[in-house]
Amino acid sequence: NYLEKINLLEDMRVSKIALLLGLIFCFASFFSCQKKNEEVLSVAISPYQDIAMIVNIENLGLENRYNTNVKLVTLSWEDILPAVASTGRTVDVGFGGLAEYLTKVNNINEGSDDPLLFVYPLYIYRGGGFISFSDNVPVLSEQDLSDSSLVMRFFENNIGAQKSSLYDMLLFNLARNNGVDYKKLRIIDTPMDLGLLATQNGDLDIASAGLTQISEAKKQGGRIVLNMDDMGFADVTGLICKKSVYEEKQRQIVNLIKMWFDCVDYVLTDIDKNSVFSLKYLDQNAATKYTLDGYKSALSIEYFPRSVDEMRENVISDKGLYSYKKISEYVINYLLVNDFVDKRPAVPEFIEVK
Repeated sequence: NYLEKINLLEDMRVSKIALLLGLIFCFASFFSCQKKNEEVLSVAISPYQDIAMIVNIENLGLENRYNTNVKLVTLSWEDILPAVASTGRTVDVGFGGLAEYLTKVNNINEGSDDPLLFVYPLYIYRGGGFISFSDNVPVLSEQDLSDSSLVMRFFENNIGAQKSSLYDMLLFNLARNNGVDYKKLRIIDTPMDLGLLATQNGDLDIASAGLTQISEAKKQGGRIVLNMDDMGFADVTGLICKKSVYEEKQRQIVNLIKMWFDCVDYVLTDIDKNSVFSLKYLDQNAATKYTLDGYKSALSIEYFPRSVDEMRENVISDKGLYSYKKISEYVINYLLVNDFVDKRPAVPEFIEVK
């Protein structure tokens, strides 16, 4: 009888363990199915050094932390806006520039009851400028920007800048601040890659330049003669989506924004150590092949708030170092004076992220 009782108790213990394991398996399967069945937020990204930080969502386990499934879709920069404007048929949200958004939003939203929204800012591009190989071109440092005679000397040169670009807008505002008629300037519509070559050959005196062109110009004996950051001008990159998509996926979009700041903080905490996944993504997808030093140099010309609070203080606030409303006014003045738009584009009102 004693042995029978022991065997009975052992059988009961085994049965309880089996039951517990079965329940654990059922719950795990249930939550796994729930996660698989949860609608995915598809996000359009481009293979640039800044946006690449978002690929750390996976290795940081952020989908589980925020209970939000994210699918990153790599597109060329110029394809993101039309993809987002397709109202979820291609992607739900994507990265977009504020200047481009303000330039195109009137046409995109005209007659639409589902407007394109600039939902929230994520980082600041502030590193562009103008380069020259001519010793006759004056350098306009921050303290020289209000020296009208020096600015006039600068504008006496043949300048290459793509029409309606950030660089054209920068020249417009520099001229306007110094009482110079922008429409009388010798500005030649020139893409940046061609501008570098034309300036090297002497066909242009000055050309617009991003990081790649600035680095190459310095190698070839050129120099920066006007810096975007000195002008207090920049572009804001953030999330864009259609109103209907935001209303349907508000929770996921807010969580995506939080994920972005987690990724940025992770990378910037130790760039040498924490750039592995970003660099791997860029190596597989980007035209530019980055070394670690090149990657660090590229990030250095941009400003990345590392939290919602820092973004609110330095970009969203009217008194912020890179106030988006001030930047918006730069862009809108350019668009209106040069008749690129027939009515004033609305400055975005960003969603609340806590």
